[in-house]
Amino acid sequence: MRLFFSCLVILGINMLVVWTASAAPSGITSQKIDIKTIEVAYLFEEGKGQTAQDISSNKRHGTLEGGVKYGPGKFGTGLVYDGKDDNLIVKGYRGLGGKQARTVLYWFKSASAREHSWVKWGPNEATKKFYVRAHLDGAKCYLRIENNGGNNWGDANVCDGKWHHHAVVFPNGAKDVQDHNIYVDGKLNKKFGKANAMDTDNKTQEVVMGDFLAHHEFMHGSFDEAAIFNVELTAKQIQLIVAQGLASALNGKSTAVEAGDKLSTNWAMIKISY
Repeated sequence: MRLFFSCLVILGINMLVVWTASAAPSGITSQKIDIKTIEVAYLFEEGKGQTAQDISSNKRHGTLEGGVKYGPGKFGTGLVYDGKDDNLIVKGYRGLGGKQARTVLYWFKSASAREHSWVKWGPNEATKKFYVRAHLDGAKCYLRIENNGGNNWGDANVCDGKWHHHAVVFPNGAKDVQDHNIYVDGKLNKKFGKANAMDTDNKTQEVVMGDFLAHHEFMHGSFDEAAIFNVELTAKQIQLIVAQGLASALNGKSTAVEAGDKLSTNWAMIKISY
């Protein structure tokens, strides 16, 4: 009888292991993200006030300007931009320079089809600018990176009023704006645009999320879980973030954070990291 129950226990453990493996996103759960590579990361769980807390050790907290408000996010709370004068500025932080590898990512839900301005730094000079914005095509728009003189945009419509995850990756050893990899919802996009050497300026202008440049427009829609990394994240790491949310991915969790639980994961992230 004891042997019988022992066999049942072993069988139960094996079934649990199989269930856990099948429940997790296939092939991407082992892609641990080094939290030390985070330049800034915002979960937007404050819910009020004019400061977005940077959960990285850099403590580059964002200042909310204009009419930006807290509202429903992809996970828990996010920011809602009215498209008129809203902006988040990272005071004292001027981004990554030269040809340094980087990854910029966030969630966005459009409220209109326009030339949304998502993340930018550097002056509007050839090769010096780093500008993640929307490439408008009628009622559609695509994720685009440009550097004044060159550009690179994808083929997935992100102006359809639905939540989409955006990731722009400049790989190690890359030299040109066309070398960026553009991901929407964890899927690599085709590349369009014009080549131009990268030499990003990180001394002149602070990083902003929402403010426009030249003839483009303010961001209009909902924005959540934004981060900048000083490395090239892999496709599987990006897919992990898409599947589980930024907070869970940084914590090494195997399941997604429920909408109401992101704040507790935020504190866990801080405790584990710093």
